[in-house]
Amino acid sequence: MTAADPHDVLRALHGGPATLDALNARLRAPAREALSWALEEALGRGWVHSSADTADCGPDGICGASAPAVFTLTPAGRVAARAQAGLAAAPTR
Repeated sequence: MTAADPHDVLRALHGGPATLDALNARLRAPAREALSWALEEALGRGWVHSSADTADCGPDGICGASAPAVFTLTPAGRVAARAQAGLAAAPTR
């Protein structure tokens, strides 16, 4: 299993909206707790939006009787992803 952080969630969602299971697959199966933490952090930073009704779903996207939560990048998340991509492409000295 691999670790996950909020920036990994940004990269994974750059490919389009995803459920928790799809994020797990895109990130090559990080530890479930690490993915939940990373997703919660990205949501808290305003980088990610969840389709889940907060009354019916937990922070990990697991919902009671409704469809699984779908996560998408917010405008702030797209800006953060572009900034991150720019930093990753910058030459090191």
